[in-house]
Amino acid sequence: MRVKKMFITMVVVLSMLAVFAVAAHASGWYTCTVNMAGAGWGTHCYIKLSDTAATPDFENKWFVALDSQKKEMLAVALTAMTNNMQVKVYISSSSPYSIIRAMYLISP
Repeated sequence: MRVKKMFITMVVVLSMLAVFAVAAHASGWYTCTVNMAGAGWGTHCYIKLSDTAATPDFENKWFVALDSQKKEMLAVALTAMTNNMQVKVYISSSSPYSIIRAMYLISP
């Protein structure tokens, strides 16, 4: 019985650690450089971004544009690349292939 309680306790503790690890990659606003952009697998639009912060959270990582606004976000990304502009993005997580929920051009 004691071994069973110890096992259950360990499972609960490890589960809590996994939850906290996911929370470490929380959503937020980032100023980024667009490295690549285009249509990809299926009907998704993929945009490769690099955080421009002094200590970047990510570099050269792919993100997925929100499906309901993928054409608009692709247009913003291509405009940023063409004019050497940065973008301000709100992403669901800084992990690769997370969803871009908003994207704005930043004037130079």
